[in-house]
Amino acid sequence: MTESVRQGLRARQLVARPSLRELALEEIRLAITTGQLDEGRTYSAAGLAKELGMSLSPVREAMMSLVSEGTVEAIPNRGFRLRPISADDLEEIIRIRIILSTAAAAELCARARASHAGGKPDDGIDAQLAELQHLADAGIVAIEAVAYEEFFRLDRDFHRLLLEYGLGQRAADISLRLRDQSRIVGLGRPPFAADRQTAQDLIDIVELLRAGRTDDAQRAVTRNLYWYKRIVGRAEPDDSAPAPR
Repeated sequence: MTESVRQGLRARQLVARPSLRELALEEIRLAITTGQLDEGRTYSAAGLAKELGMSLSPVREAMMSLVSEGTVEAIPNRGFRLRPISADDLEEIIRIRIILSTAAAAELCARARASHAGGKPDDGIDAQLAELQHLADAGIVAIEAVAYEEFFRLDRDFHRLLLEYGLGQRAADISLRLRDQSRIVGLGRPPFAADRQTAQDLIDIVELLRAGRTDDAQRAVTRNLYWYKRIVGRAEPDDSAPAPR
């Protein structure tokens, strides 16, 4: 991770002032999603705390949060283990996220069109799209700097805000919980490596939202979410297929 990326992360931490539990949860979720934690291994809270350089209590609290979300399971007197995710599980997760994300994209496109149609300007949609644009631009910078972990943080924030702005907090929470249950496992490459196209997808999504092009925005969102499967070579989305309604 580059120094500029580290400074950006520290800046976000200072502004948001997250608790130690929240910081531990963010790091553990990232390690799970990027395949840095093994499904077949049992992890102790003490061992994870040592790796993170944190005290035991917030790490244990973070792991119990993941247990309640269904991402990990507690093994009595041993520690914690990731719940296995099969190819079918991954497909189900992506399909549910697509339903939510395409609905959010449609709502944002409708608001963008209404704002530009000569009626009362919607300052809210402009500010929200500007924030999504900022995250998308930062994602390109992170990919070019080979700062994959920072990219995944930015990507998670992007999809959280897409759902939050389009459908509300509950939809965002559901989608992120599903995302955190996913796994990225590379074949012959770093398990957390992303490609520039994945980052470019975010740029494309914002441009299509701003233009109010609902069908194209939904297709772009679908393509981006299926990156989870492209990276492991399991499947390629059919870009010619209509976006889910």
